[in-house]
Amino acid sequence: MERAWKSLRMTPRREIILEILREHGHLDAYELLELARRKDPRISLATVYRSLAYFRERNVIQGRSFGEGHSHFEMHDAETGTHAHFICTRCGAVREVQGTFIRDMEALAQREKFRVTRAHLDLFGLCEDCASR
Repeated sequence: MERAWKSLRMTPRREIILEILREHGHLDAYELLELARRKDPRISLATVYRSLAYFRERNVIQGRSFGEGHSHFEMHDAETGTHAHFICTRCGAVREVQGTFIRDMEALAQREKFRVTRAHLDLFGLCEDCASR
């Protein structure tokens, strides 16, 4: 993935947005804007959307929908590794889960002569705090 980055046309504002996504992930455009403005108060929502589109078109980031009607963005799985998400349906908390289960499913697919091009798993429920209320 790092080689693909060398071909990107990076501007200072795109670098800020990408750095924030690397640090935090699972941000929607408004959350990303709020964090980006801490580094450059002149960044606009239009700049955020254009940058997100630019990175998505080049397969650097991916959008995920967690049932809220808008996308959350994170680095592409090629950089972060295949993973799943636990999503709290009450507070909206998103937790990344690493494990072998997706690799196990990919191995099963290979045995079944099925070529997996991408994998994603979201599990919805209640986080510990919300479940205890």
